[in-house]
Amino acid sequence: MAAWFAMAIRNRKTPLPPEAKGIVGTVRFARRDKDLAALREGDIAVVDHPDLDSQQAEVLIDRRVRAVVNTSRSSSGRIPNVGPQMLAHAGITLVDVSQIDLSLRLKTGDTVRIEAGKIFKDEILVASGAELDQQRTSTDLASAESGLATKLDSLAANASDHIQREHAMLIGGARIPRLRTRLRRRPVVVVSRGHDDVADLRGLRRYIRDSDPVLIGAGAGADLLLDSGYTPKIVIGALDNLSDRAIRAAGEVVVTTASGRVEMPERLEKHGKQVATFVSTGADDDLAILLADTNEASVIIHVGAPADLSQFLDRAPTEAARMFVSRLRAGSKIVDAKAVHHFSNDRMPLWPITLLLFAGLAAVITAVGVTPVGQDWFDSIGSQLGDLGTWIKGLVS
Repeated sequence: MAAWFAMAIRNRKTPLPPEAKGIVGTVRFARRDKDLAALREGDIAVVDHPDLDSQQAEVLIDRRVRAVVNTSRSSSGRIPNVGPQMLAHAGITLVDVSQIDLSLRLKTGDTVRIEAGKIFKDEILVASGAELDQQRTSTDLASAESGLATKLDSLAANASDHIQREHAMLIGGARIPRLRTRLRRRPVVVVSRGHDDVADLRGLRRYIRDSDPVLIGAGAGADLLLDSGYTPKIVIGALDNLSDRAIRAAGEVVVTTASGRVEMPERLEKHGKQVATFVSTGADDDLAILLADTNEASVIIHVGAPADLSQFLDRAPTEAARMFVSRLRAGSKIVDAKAVHHFSNDRMPLWPITLLLFAGLAAVITAVGVTPVGQDWFDSIGSQLGDLGTWIKGLVS
């Protein structure tokens, strides 16, 4: 009896004092997209949405939540995202608590109160963060727009400078080696270490099995191919970025160098590899795209590419410019691995095909049946079936 009484005391919720202010609601964790459907009107949604975008904000507004607690920065300033401003205009309180793991302090179903960025449970402060009101979200958006404009200006200037200095290579393909491996009219998969690289490569498993593309490991991307059970046909990169096992496994090695000289040639000699040199500067994946395009690949699928504009602009300005120009040169050949995964795994189910076959067969039988020859066939088949039935009855009797 004493134990039950002690438990009841612990579980009893402390009533809110009469002077308590702020927003009171039920916590519901919705860090994954599928969890958003469980949100109810009046909930306090705990999400994990860095740079909260308009689609995510629209879902939260549609669910009529009372407040949103974001465990990531709702607006980092990298891109002008309007999600926080949409929530502010809808009257939904938004609090950033990116430095705290709320799952250790709260759980779905808890009742909390939020006031001035502070989160109370049973009137005990469990977390505090920055509340993003309309003025704050407007200021953040204006700052991000200004920052993006500056980055785009820098991108344009660096891209123009890169094209002027490397126009012979970019236009005529000068200094880009011709490969022994035939790429002409063949699909190519360029694998680099980057955003979602492991998931991207895993999503291409069916495509690689069915289409047999040429696998190119760009720098450390060659090791990713080997770790995933694939053998790169070509590896390309600065020699410091290529491992010994990647050089040993590759069918062809392309070493990129700004000076035209290959440092530490003994590393290549001990593996008995004939090496092609690519005299240029730039990231390994960008030069791999130029290599595949110049050697007339039919399509270039990039694993590890930036997923959005903010990730693209996270690169150094000169690197972002080179990536922009290499993709611009490849044009419609360049495809993101996620798109290929979507289409290669979106197969038609078997039952519609089976239904069409049966419908076609029935149409042919009907068409044949109305002809004199068809009627003779059906009469003959009917007579044979009748004889078969008589024979079976005789066996039974």
